[in-house]
Amino acid sequence: MRIRLLAMLTVLVVLSAACGNSKKGAASTSTLPAGATETTFSAADLKKHVPVTAKGVTDTTITVDTITSKTNPLHGHYAEVADGMQAYFNMVNSTGGLYGRTLQIGKQRDDVAGLTNRDQVQQALATDNAFATFIATLQFGGADLLQAAGQPTFGWNINAEYGDKPDLFGNEAALCNGPTCNGMFASWLAKKVGATKIGVLAYGVNQSSVDCGKGTTASIEHFGVAHVVFKDYTLNFAEASLSAQVAQMKAKGVQLVYTCMDRDETLVLAKEMKKQKLNAIQELPNGYDPAFIKANAQYYEGSYVVPQFTALEWTPQLPEITLFEKWMAAQHKQLYEISVVGWIAAYQFVLGLKLAGPEFSQQKVINALNTQTDVTVGGLIPKIDWTKAHIDPIKHPESRDPIACANVLVIKNGVFTGAFATAAKPYVCLDQGPGKMTVPLNPPTRSFVNG
Repeated sequence: MRIRLLAMLTVLVVLSAACGNSKKGAASTSTLPAGATETTFSAADLKKHVPVTAKGVTDTTITVDTITSKTNPLHGHYAEVADGMQAYFNMVNSTGGLYGRTLQIGKQRDDVAGLTNRDQVQQALATDNAFATFIATLQFGGADLLQAAGQPTFGWNINAEYGDKPDLFGNEAALCNGPTCNGMFASWLAKKVGATKIGVLAYGVNQSSVDCGKGTTASIEHFGVAHVVFKDYTLNFAEASLSAQVAQMKAKGVQLVYTCMDRDETLVLAKEMKKQKLNAIQELPNGYDPAFIKANAQYYEGSYVVPQFTALEWTPQLPEITLFEKWMAAQHKQLYEISVVGWIAAYQFVLGLKLAGPEFSQQKVINALNTQTDVTVGGLIPKIDWTKAHIDPIKHPESRDPIACANVLVIKNGVFTGAFATAAKPYVCLDQGPGKMTVPLNPPTRSFVNG
C-alpha cells in the first residue's frame, strides 16, 4: 500500500453518494468481524446493567470526548468526525444502548490545526471526565499523554504517533511513512498503467510531506519497474503556479505523477498539466471527493484515487455502508470522508465495550480490542489485526501485514469507477510477505471482499 499522506497535508472531502433509506424502522446492528460475531453477545448480556466505576460512566450514560483540528488552514472538516460517531451511537442507542446506558459525545475540543493538541489532551484528561477520546488532528502532539493515561483512543490515523501505542486505535494499522518502507503500491500502479517515468511532488515546509515524497521515490526505485525522473520536495503551501515543475516534467516525459499535497494543489497542478499538454495522470492521495472531481472532470480524467475504506459508490453496496448512510441521513448531516472514519472509530469503540462485558472498564476495553485479529467493520476496511497493528512498521518491519489491500478507483468522465477488482470483491491485495517483495516487482495479487 502506498504511504498515506499524513498530518498537515490531509484535506477531508465531501462525499456526494446517495443518503440511502432514511425512513425509521427496526434498528439494525452493525456486523462484527470474524471471531466476534453477533452471536458472541447475547441480547441479555448487552442489556445487563451492573454498577461500574469508571471515568465518564454513570448509571445511564457512557460519555466520550473529541479533539479535532476544527480550525485549520486547509479548510478541512476534521470536527465532522463527530457526525459519523453520533450516527453510530444513535443506531446503538435506538435499541437501548449498551448495558442500560446510552452513548453520548461530551466535550468537543478544537486543537487549532494540531498546534494546541498536546495542551488540549492535557486539559481533556484533567477535566472532561470522558471514558474514551476520539481524535482527528493535523498534529498529534498529545498521543503519548493519552497512552500514559491508559485512555482508550480512537481516530483518523494520519499521524505517525499512532505507532507503538497499544491504547490508540486508528482506522488502519500504524503507518509506514518514509524512505525505508518500500511499499509496493506506487510501483504496482505504475506497472498496471504502463508508466515508466514518474514525477513526485511534495511540500518542503512540512516534514510529513517530505517523508512522503522521499518514501514514494525510494519505493519506486527499489522495485525498478519505473523510475522517478523528476522530483521536487521544496514546494510551499498554496503554490499559485507550478508551471516550472510541469515544464520540467514534460521535458522528461513524465507519465504518472505522485503528489504529497492537498487536493486544491493537485488541481493547480492538473490545470497546468492540461495547459502545457503534459499527457500524464495523477494518483490523488486526498481525491475522494465526488463533487469536486465531477466539477473538474476535464483535469482528472484517468487519474487514480485510493480511499481508506470501500468507496460508498461501490456496487453491490456493503450492508455496513447502507447502515452508515441511513443513520447519517436520519440526523440530516452532510457526508464527508471523515464521517466514515467517525463511524469506523465508533464501531471499534462499541466492539471493545461488547467484548469487555457488563463490568467493563477502560483497560478491559483496550485489552479486549487487542485480542482481535480480523476487524473489518463489515468489510468497510481491510482487516486490522490488533495483536500486531500497533507496532511501528518502520522500527519493526516484520510486524507488517503480509497482505496489503487497496480499494482502487479510476476517474472516468468525472465519476469514480472501480479498477483492477470485481464488483463483489472490491479490494486488490498485494502479497508483501517474506520473499514476495522481489525486484523487479512481480507480487502475487488477489481480489477480496476485504483483507
